[in-house]
Amino acid sequence: MPMNAAPEPRPFRLIALDLDGTLLNDRGEVSASDAAALQGFARSGGVVVLASGRMTANIRPFYDLLGIDGPSIGYNGALARDSRSAGRGVIVETPLAARYADELVDYTRRERFHLNYYLNEQLYARDDAGLRRFADLYSQQTGARFSFLPDLERLRGRRPTKCILITDPTVPGRPDLRRRDELYEVWQARWGEEVTVMRTNPEYLEFYHRDASKANALAAVAEHYGIERSLTLAFGDNYNDLSMLKWAGCGVAVANAASGVRAGADWVSPLTNEESAVGDAIRRLVVSA
Repeated sequence: MPMNAAPEPRPFRLIALDLDGTLLNDRGEVSASDAAALQGFARSGGVVVLASGRMTANIRPFYDLLGIDGPSIGYNGALARDSRSAGRGVIVETPLAARYADELVDYTRRERFHLNYYLNEQLYARDDAGLRRFADLYSQQTGARFSFLPDLERLRGRRPTKCILITDPTVPGRPDLRRRDELYEVWQARWGEEVTVMRTNPEYLEFYHRDASKANALAAVAEHYGIERSLTLAFGDNYNDLSMLKWAGCGVAVANAASGVRAGADWVSPLTNEESAVGDAIRRLVVSA
């Protein structure tokens, strides 16, 4: 195949899409072109799966916006739920072990960091006025609503879906152990063989079960719907999408994707999330069965 030539079209039956940086443009919108392509795919009987690091509650509105229904993959693959019409039952859930969550609660309280703690589809955080800007940032970026507690200590022993430490972005050439990338090095060295430690947005350091991934969740959804791996098409832009792109029958990176994601994809779209890359790729790659 010539360099970056589009794969041969296929009768794909499932399309899995990351939201931020992939389906959504930089203003958090879905283009009319992308929406039309996904609506057409759904009308033909295809399954559309929105796969995000967001909570389920912050994924579902995009189905309403598109005017379609489908199963969702949330929390970077730690929880997949069926479509609204099928009752939104859990397809797969892989929570973080309590001992890791408890250590994060202790560490973030002691060192005074903001921690997102997700449990039973609720988002909890410690009520600390000095750290509220991080909660506000997350709410602005995802639409999530917090339940603030005086202390997360009351959640000790629970198994959260995932946790996110939110802090300031790293500044190149100005190392600071309280910033995101420097903290990543610390926690990756500590838990890298036991827990997935993932950098997503510039401020986010995410922690979830080592077996939780968009790939494993997508495999479970495809099996649930009786769809062969070869007939799944996935789109992404960031490192938390890479496993999904590699698992899918065809993995497409949008042009604005991280370099390592582009290198691991089956095809790199010539278009970015600002240029309706998803709709363009669907028109190129999906043929009727």
